[in-house]
Amino acid sequence: MRRGPRRALAVLFALAVVAGAGAALHGQDWSVLLGLLHGGSLVALLAAVLVTAAGLLCGTRSWMLTLSAIAVPVPARTGTRMFFVGFLGKFVPGRVWGLIAQIRMGEQAGATKAQMAGTYLVNLVIVLLTGGAVGMLVAPALLADGAWWLLLPLALLAVLAARPDLIHALACLAARIARRPPPATPGRPRDLRRSIVYQTLSWVLSGLHVWVIAVLLGAEPLPALPAAVGGFALATVGGTLVVFAPDGAGVRELLLAPALATVLPWPTAVAAALVSRVLTLLAELTTSGAALGAVALHGRRTVPAPLRKRTAA
Repeated sequence: MRRGPRRALAVLFALAVVAGAGAALHGQDWSVLLGLLHGGSLVALLAAVLVTAAGLLCGTRSWMLTLSAIAVPVPARTGTRMFFVGFLGKFVPGRVWGLIAQIRMGEQAGATKAQMAGTYLVNLVIVLLTGGAVGMLVAPALLADGAWWLLLPLALLAVLAARPDLIHALACLAARIARRPPPATPGRPRDLRRSIVYQTLSWVLSGLHVWVIAVLLGAEPLPALPAAVGGFALATVGGTLVVFAPDGAGVRELLLAPALATVLPWPTAVAAALVSRVLTLLAELTTSGAALGAVALHGRRTVPAPLRKRTAA
Protein backbone atom coordinates (compact mmCIF):
# COMPACT_ATOMS: atom_id res chain seq x y z
CA MET A 1 0.00 0.00 0.00
CA ARG A 2 1.26 3.47 -0.86
CA ARG A 3 2.30 5.78 1.93
CA GLY A 4 -0.52 8.30 1.29
CA PRO A 5 -3.45 5.86 1.56
CA ARG A 6 -1.76 4.16 4.52
CA ARG A 7 -1.55 7.46 6.37
CA ALA A 8 -5.17 8.21 5.52
CA LEU A 9 -6.26 4.85 6.95
CA ALA A 10 -4.20 5.49 10.09
CA VAL A 11 -5.87 8.88 10.53
CA LEU A 12 -9.34 7.40 10.01
CA PHE A 13 -8.61 4.66 12.53
CA ALA A 14 -7.36 7.21 15.07
CA LEU A 15 -10.49 9.31 14.58
CA ALA A 16 -12.67 6.25 15.05
CA VAL A 17 -10.83 5.39 18.28
CA VAL A 18 -11.31 8.95 19.56
CA ALA A 19 -15.00 8.81 18.67
CA GLY A 20 -15.37 5.46 20.43
CA ALA A 21 -13.56 6.73 23.53
CA GLY A 22 -15.81 9.78 23.52
CA ALA A 23 -18.87 7.54 23.32
CA ALA A 24 -17.59 5.55 26.30
CA LEU A 25 -17.34 8.75 28.33
CA HIS A 26 -20.60 10.25 27.12
CA GLY A 27 -23.02 10.99 29.92
CA GLN A 28 -20.54 10.30 32.71
CA ASP A 29 -21.09 12.06 36.04
CA TRP A 30 -17.85 13.96 36.58
CA SER A 31 -18.84 15.42 39.95
CA VAL A 32 -17.61 12.42 41.96
CA LEU A 33 -14.23 12.38 40.22
CA LEU A 34 -13.82 16.13 40.63
CA GLY A 35 -14.68 15.74 44.31
CA LEU A 36 -11.82 13.26 44.71
CA LEU A 37 -9.24 15.55 43.11
CA HIS A 38 -7.79 17.07 46.25
CA GLY A 39 -4.88 16.57 48.62
CA GLY A 40 -3.60 13.04 49.10
CA SER A 41 -6.37 11.53 46.98
CA LEU A 42 -4.79 13.00 43.87
CA VAL A 43 -1.61 11.03 44.54
CA ALA A 44 -3.64 7.88 45.16
CA LEU A 45 -5.56 8.34 41.89
CA LEU A 46 -2.34 8.89 39.97
CA ALA A 47 -0.92 5.69 41.50
CA ALA A 48 -4.13 3.90 40.46
CA VAL A 49 -3.65 5.04 36.86
CA LEU A 50 -0.02 3.88 36.89
CA VAL A 51 -0.93 0.46 38.29
CA THR A 52 -3.63 0.11 35.63
CA ALA A 53 -1.03 0.96 32.99
CA ALA A 54 1.23 -1.76 34.44
CA GLY A 55 -1.66 -4.20 34.16
CA LEU A 56 -2.11 -3.29 30.52
CA LEU A 57 1.58 -3.90 29.86
CA CYS A 58 1.24 -7.35 31.45
CA GLY A 59 -1.66 -7.97 29.07
CA THR A 60 0.60 -6.90 26.21
CA ARG A 61 3.21 -9.43 27.25
CA SER A 62 0.54 -12.13 27.54
CA TRP A 63 -0.65 -11.48 23.99
CA MET A 64 2.89 -11.55 22.61
CA LEU A 65 3.54 -14.90 24.31
CA THR A 66 0.32 -16.27 22.81
CA LEU A 67 1.45 -15.03 19.39
CA SER A 68 4.76 -16.81 19.91
CA ALA A 69 2.99 -20.04 20.88
CA ILE A 70 0.42 -20.07 18.06
CA ALA A 71 2.13 -18.21 15.23
CA VAL A 72 5.68 -16.81 15.29
CA PRO A 73 7.80 -14.98 17.84
CA VAL A 74 8.27 -11.34 16.89
CA PRO A 75 10.58 -8.58 18.18
CA ALA A 76 9.26 -6.66 21.17
CA ARG A 77 8.74 -3.44 19.18
CA THR A 78 6.79 -5.24 16.45
CA GLY A 79 4.66 -7.12 18.96
CA THR A 80 3.98 -3.97 20.97
CA ARG A 81 2.78 -2.12 17.88
CA MET A 82 0.60 -5.03 16.78
CA PHE A 83 -0.97 -5.41 20.21
CA PHE A 84 -1.84 -1.77 20.81
CA VAL A 85 -3.27 -1.22 17.34
CA GLY A 86 -5.53 -4.21 17.93
CA PHE A 87 -6.25 -3.08 21.48
CA LEU A 88 -7.40 0.36 20.39
CA GLY A 89 -9.77 -1.33 17.97
CA LYS A 90 -12.03 -2.17 20.92
CA PHE A 91 -13.17 1.45 20.94
CA VAL A 92 -14.51 1.08 17.39
CA PRO A 93 -17.98 -0.52 17.21
CA GLY A 94 -17.77 -4.07 15.90
CA ARG A 95 -14.20 -4.52 17.16
CA VAL A 96 -13.09 -6.21 13.94
CA TRP A 97 -10.98 -3.34 12.65
CA GLY A 98 -8.22 -3.84 15.17
CA LEU A 99 -8.08 -7.54 14.31
CA ILE A 100 -7.91 -6.74 10.59
CA ALA A 101 -4.99 -4.40 11.25
CA GLN A 102 -3.27 -7.06 13.38
CA ILE A 103 -3.66 -9.63 10.62
CA ARG A 104 -2.14 -7.21 8.13
CA MET A 105 0.82 -6.48 10.39
CA GLY A 106 1.18 -10.16 11.23
CA GLU A 107 1.58 -11.02 7.57
CA GLN A 108 4.36 -8.46 7.34
CA ALA A 109 6.03 -10.15 10.33
CA GLY A 110 5.86 -13.60 8.72
CA ALA A 111 2.61 -14.98 10.16
CA THR A 112 -0.31 -16.22 8.09
CA LYS A 113 -3.88 -14.96 8.34
CA ALA A 114 -4.91 -18.26 9.92
CA GLN A 115 -2.16 -17.97 12.55
CA MET A 116 -3.18 -14.41 13.45
CA ALA A 117 -6.85 -15.38 13.67
CA GLY A 118 -5.86 -18.36 15.82
CA THR A 119 -3.79 -16.10 18.08
CA TYR A 120 -6.78 -13.81 18.52
CA LEU A 121 -9.06 -16.70 19.42
CA VAL A 122 -6.66 -18.38 21.85
CA ASN A 123 -5.84 -15.05 23.50
CA LEU A 124 -9.57 -14.34 23.87
CA VAL A 125 -10.04 -17.69 25.63
CA ILE A 126 -7.14 -16.91 27.97
CA VAL A 127 -8.54 -13.46 28.74
CA LEU A 128 -12.03 -14.79 29.46
CA LEU A 129 -10.90 -17.78 31.55
CA THR A 130 -8.39 -15.88 33.67
CA GLY A 131 -10.83 -12.99 34.03
CA GLY A 132 -13.50 -15.40 35.21
CA ALA A 133 -11.07 -17.00 37.65
CA VAL A 134 -10.01 -13.68 39.16
CA GLY A 135 -13.65 -12.59 39.14
CA MET A 136 -14.48 -15.41 41.56
CA LEU A 137 -12.76 -13.35 44.25
CA VAL A 138 -15.98 -11.40 44.62
CA ALA A 139 -18.06 -14.53 45.31
CA PRO A 140 -17.69 -14.52 49.13
CA ALA A 141 -19.09 -10.98 49.25
CA LEU A 142 -22.03 -11.78 46.97
CA LEU A 143 -22.91 -15.25 48.23
CA ALA A 144 -23.74 -16.40 51.74
CA ASP A 145 -21.12 -18.75 53.18
CA GLY A 146 -19.16 -18.33 49.96
CA ALA A 147 -15.63 -18.30 51.36
CA TRP A 148 -14.92 -21.69 49.78
CA TRP A 149 -15.34 -20.05 46.37
CA LEU A 150 -11.88 -18.56 46.86
CA LEU A 151 -10.46 -22.01 46.20
CA LEU A 152 -11.98 -22.14 42.72
CA PRO A 153 -9.86 -19.45 41.04
CA LEU A 154 -6.70 -21.05 42.37
CA ALA A 155 -7.84 -24.47 41.17
CA LEU A 156 -8.85 -23.19 37.74
CA LEU A 157 -5.61 -21.30 37.19
CA ALA A 158 -3.58 -24.31 38.35
CA VAL A 159 -5.41 -26.56 35.88
CA LEU A 160 -4.87 -24.10 33.02
CA ALA A 161 -1.16 -23.79 33.82
CA ALA A 162 -0.75 -27.56 34.03
CA ARG A 163 -2.83 -28.31 30.93
CA PRO A 164 -2.53 -25.42 28.44
CA ASP A 165 -3.86 -27.78 25.79
CA LEU A 166 -7.30 -27.26 27.37
CA ILE A 167 -7.17 -23.64 26.21
CA HIS A 168 -6.44 -24.81 22.69
CA ALA A 169 -9.32 -27.29 22.90
CA LEU A 170 -11.74 -24.55 24.00
CA ALA A 171 -10.48 -22.28 21.23
CA CYS A 172 -11.09 -25.07 18.70
CA LEU A 173 -14.61 -25.52 20.09
CA ALA A 174 -15.29 -21.79 19.73
CA ALA A 175 -13.96 -21.89 16.17
CA ARG A 176 -16.21 -24.82 15.35
CA ILE A 177 -19.26 -23.00 16.73
CA ALA A 178 -18.34 -19.92 14.71
CA ARG A 179 -17.67 -22.13 11.66
CA ARG A 180 -14.08 -20.94 11.44
CA PRO A 181 -10.86 -22.90 10.94
CA PRO A 182 -9.40 -24.12 14.26
CA PRO A 183 -6.25 -22.43 15.56
CA ALA A 184 -2.92 -24.16 15.07
CA THR A 185 -1.67 -26.44 17.84
CA PRO A 186 0.63 -24.42 20.13
CA GLY A 187 4.24 -25.02 19.19
CA ARG A 188 5.47 -23.49 22.45
CA PRO A 189 3.35 -24.71 25.39
CA ARG A 190 5.70 -22.99 27.82
CA ASP A 191 4.87 -19.62 26.25
CA LEU A 192 1.17 -20.38 26.64
CA ARG A 193 1.68 -21.09 30.35
CA ARG A 194 3.55 -17.82 30.77
CA SER A 195 0.77 -16.06 28.89
CA ILE A 196 -1.73 -17.33 31.48
CA VAL A 197 0.44 -16.02 34.31
CA TYR A 198 0.86 -12.58 32.75
CA GLN A 199 -2.83 -12.25 31.94
CA THR A 200 -3.79 -13.21 35.49
CA LEU A 201 -1.38 -10.60 36.83
CA SER A 202 -2.88 -8.11 34.38
CA TRP A 203 -6.35 -8.65 35.85
CA VAL A 204 -5.14 -8.22 39.41
CA LEU A 205 -3.17 -5.05 38.70
CA SER A 206 -5.93 -3.55 36.57
CA GLY A 207 -8.52 -4.12 39.29
CA LEU A 208 -6.49 -2.36 41.97
CA HIS A 209 -7.59 1.05 40.71
CA VAL A 210 -11.17 0.17 41.66
CA TRP A 211 -9.98 -0.71 45.15
CA VAL A 212 -8.27 2.70 45.44
CA ILE A 213 -11.47 4.44 44.36
CA ALA A 214 -13.60 2.42 46.78
CA VAL A 215 -11.30 3.17 49.73
CA LEU A 216 -11.26 6.88 48.87
CA LEU A 217 -15.06 6.81 48.89
CA GLY A 218 -15.17 5.26 52.36
CA ALA A 219 -14.97 1.47 51.93
CA GLU A 220 -13.05 -0.65 54.42
CA PRO A 221 -9.73 -1.55 52.72
CA LEU A 222 -9.61 -5.30 53.41
CA PRO A 223 -13.19 -6.28 52.41
CA ALA A 224 -13.02 -3.92 49.44
CA LEU A 225 -9.96 -5.59 47.88
CA PRO A 226 -11.56 -8.84 46.59
CA ALA A 227 -14.81 -7.04 45.76
CA ALA A 228 -12.97 -4.46 43.66
CA VAL A 229 -10.48 -6.74 41.89
CA GLY A 230 -12.94 -9.59 41.33
CA GLY A 231 -15.80 -7.29 40.42
CA PHE A 232 -13.69 -5.42 37.86
CA ALA A 233 -12.54 -8.66 36.23
CA LEU A 234 -16.07 -10.03 35.92
CA ALA A 235 -17.47 -6.72 34.71
CA THR A 236 -14.75 -6.35 32.07
CA VAL A 237 -15.30 -9.91 30.84
CA GLY A 238 -19.01 -9.13 30.51
CA GLY A 239 -18.26 -5.93 28.64
CA THR A 240 -15.89 -7.78 26.31
CA LEU A 241 -18.66 -10.14 25.26
CA VAL A 242 -20.94 -7.24 24.25
CA VAL A 243 -19.31 -6.40 20.94
CA PHE A 244 -21.65 -3.59 19.91
CA ALA A 245 -20.68 -1.34 22.85
CA PRO A 246 -17.36 0.52 22.50
CA ASP A 247 -15.16 -0.92 25.26
CA GLY A 248 -18.26 -2.37 26.91
CA ALA A 249 -19.53 1.12 27.76
CA GLY A 250 -22.46 0.93 30.15
CA VAL A 251 -22.29 -2.85 30.47
CA ARG A 252 -19.16 -2.85 32.59
CA GLU A 253 -20.52 -0.22 34.96
CA LEU A 254 -23.80 -2.12 35.26
CA LEU A 255 -21.94 -5.27 36.31
CA LEU A 256 -19.33 -3.59 38.52
CA ALA A 257 -21.74 -1.60 40.68
CA PRO A 258 -23.35 -4.63 42.42
CA ALA A 259 -19.92 -5.96 43.43
CA LEU A 260 -18.96 -2.58 44.89
CA ALA A 261 -22.36 -2.32 46.60
CA THR A 262 -21.18 -5.05 48.98
CA VAL A 263 -18.73 -2.57 50.52
CA LEU A 264 -20.31 0.79 49.62
CA PRO A 265 -23.82 2.27 49.63
CA TRP A 266 -25.50 1.71 46.26
CA PRO A 267 -25.33 5.35 45.02
CA THR A 268 -21.64 5.50 45.96
CA ALA A 269 -20.98 2.13 44.29
CA VAL A 270 -22.50 3.44 41.04
CA ALA A 271 -20.37 6.57 41.29
CA ALA A 272 -17.25 4.45 41.89
CA ALA A 273 -18.00 2.40 38.77
CA LEU A 274 -18.26 5.60 36.72
CA VAL A 275 -14.97 6.93 38.10
CA SER A 276 -13.40 3.58 37.25
CA ARG A 277 -14.40 4.08 33.61
CA VAL A 278 -12.67 7.47 33.49
CA LEU A 279 -9.44 6.31 35.16
CA THR A 280 -9.26 3.15 33.06
CA LEU A 281 -9.75 5.07 29.84
CA LEU A 282 -7.10 7.59 30.85
CA ALA A 283 -4.61 4.81 31.61
CA GLU A 284 -5.37 2.89 28.42
CA LEU A 285 -5.16 5.83 26.04
CA THR A 286 -2.04 7.23 27.69
CA THR A 287 -0.26 3.87 27.72
CA SER A 288 -1.28 3.06 24.15
CA GLY A 289 -0.15 6.45 22.89
CA ALA A 290 3.15 6.28 24.75
CA ALA A 291 3.87 2.73 23.56
CA LEU A 292 3.04 3.42 19.91
CA GLY A 293 4.92 6.71 20.03
CA ALA A 294 8.02 5.05 21.49
CA VAL A 295 7.93 2.32 18.83
CA ALA A 296 7.54 4.87 16.03
CA LEU A 297 10.33 7.04 17.41
CA HIS A 298 12.69 4.08 17.74
CA GLY A 299 11.88 2.97 14.19
CA ARG A 300 12.56 6.47 12.93
CA ARG A 301 15.94 6.52 14.62
CA THR A 302 17.00 3.11 13.30
CA VAL A 303 16.17 3.87 9.64
CA PRO A 304 19.25 5.24 7.81
CA ALA A 305 18.98 8.93 6.94
CA PRO A 306 19.15 8.46 3.13
CA LEU A 307 16.33 5.91 3.30
CA ARG A 308 14.22 8.29 5.40
CA LYS A 309 14.70 10.99 2.80
CA ARG A 310 13.69 8.69 -0.05
CA THR A 311 10.64 7.52 1.92
CA ALA A 312 9.61 11.07 2.71
CA ALA A 313 9.98 12.02 -0.94
